Amino acid sequence: MDEAHFRADAELREKWVLKGEPAPVDSASPKYREKASYYSAVCLETGEVEWMGREGNSNSETWVAFLKQLKEKHSGPLKVIWDNAPAHRGEAMREYLGTPGLELQLMNLPGYSPDFNADEAIWRWAREETTGNQCLGSRAAVQQKVR
Repeated sequence: MDEAHFRADAELREKWVLKGEPAPVDSASPKYREKASYYSAVCLETGEVEWMGREGNSNSETWVAFLKQLKEKHSGPLKVIWDNAPAHRGEAMREYLGTPGLELQLMNLPGYSPDFNADEAIWRWAREETTGNQCLGSRAAVQQKVR
């Protein structure tokens, strides 16, 4: 599992241009808060991707909401591999993990190890295919492109 943020301003990626020429990218310079944020989980056995859009900051309540979404769609024991972000800890998470019969095992990745996280490849692909080298200008436009 992981989360990603897609900003409305130009996200510059690799681009082919003539040597010595600038690589123009239109930008309206939207505010920093103009972004779309998502949680995702990739099943390592099937490649299936679950995702959830979210508003506001990441915290233990929003992570619990995503874990509940996963548990609703996948009955039985569930193993989750994720990074050790501060939002994964908190009162809401401790309460949820105390749910009887939850059958949820959480495993933390080592500190800063994006190469071990299958979700990073999903987000890299999404950026290259949807938001790279363009300025979308608003959160709504970013959400429409990412969906």
